[in-house]
Amino acid sequence: PPDKFGIVEPQVYRSAFPTPESFEHLQLLGLRTVMNLSQELPMQSVMSRFADTGIVLKNIGLLVWTHQRISPISHELIKAAMELLLDRSHHPILVVSSSGTHQVGTVVGCLRRLQQWNLASILDEYRSFSAPSPRLLCEQLIELWDPDLVQVPEGTQPPCWYEAQLQ
Repeated sequence: PPDKFGIVEPQVYRSAFPTPESFEHLQLLGLRTVMNLSQELPMQSVMSRFADTGIVLKNIGLLVWTHQRISPISHELIKAAMELLLDRSHHPILVVSSSGTHQVGTVVGCLRRLQQWNLASILDEYRSFSAPSPRLLCEQLIELWDPDLVQVPEGTQPPCWYEAQLQ
């Protein structure tokens, strides 16, 4: 598997950028979408492999990151990521960034807030993937992020795990 690989929810995975060596593992997941939160692109060979296997690469980190002085983890990034995560048509989905640590960890932490996990459990999960260097700013963003800002996108079907949570 790629570095920092983990299962977030059924058909939702997280990791650092995949490498050609990790493709055999990723092929077993039957991915439909890879969501890139980074301002960088994965290696060309990886992007070519995605295209060859019908995996859609969504570079949302490049879409919302506009300037060096703007934080690469923003409310806009989180909102865009949540819209993809809450739309079942994109699943199975792999959430990636170059290191798989802070951007992915913050988005997963905000998803956990949306799922009404307690903050201690959310931060424990974040720190387990970001060790040995968790970032206080990421933890604060997770804590202060408002889950009410996100709705299931109109005309889409939410994932089964999210529907079950709403009941």
